[in-house]
Amino acid sequence: MLGHTIVRPHLLQWLLLLLAFAAAGSAGAQNAPLPQPSVGDRIPAFDTTLLNGSTLSGKALAGRPLLVVLWATWCPTCRKELPELQKLYEKHRAGGFELLAVSIDAERLEVDEFWQDHHYTFPVAMRTPRHSEIFGPTRAPPRFFLIDRKGTLVFRHAGAIGYEQLEAALKPLL
Repeated sequence: MLGHTIVRPHLLQWLLLLLAFAAAGSAGAQNAPLPQPSVGDRIPAFDTTLLNGSTLSGKALAGRPLLVVLWATWCPTCRKELPELQKLYEKHRAGGFELLAVSIDAERLEVDEFWQDHHYTFPVAMRTPRHSEIFGPTRAPPRFFLIDRKGTLVFRHAGAIGYEQLEAALKPLL
């Protein structure tokens, strides 16, 4: 009988420890980063407030190919890619193409100044929780998400890409 009284407290301690780990694990799962969408996933419609204060609505984007670029002013690769994106936008906008640059910068003022200094004409916005919910977390920009006219993700890329590769992915959607 004495052996049982010694074993039970140890068993109770192990059980409490196991329950604590399980509770911590489930709480961590609730705070886990959101996954990025995969090619073939349907991207839900979303509204975006642009830096100029206007709203780019999901309804306005419906039926149009859309390239969403997550970028930052402090990202050298982004700074190199943005002029290429401007060329792509100018060339294909008349064909229905839309481009949305979503900045992950912490300071809006830096993005405003950067955008004005470079005279880009495509829409730009600050990242919101809704963008993170849809496109997942981004700590290392740039990230590119090309969505077809039906709202399906058809191309996804992280890092430098260049004009030719983006245009090749876009052309079948026009």
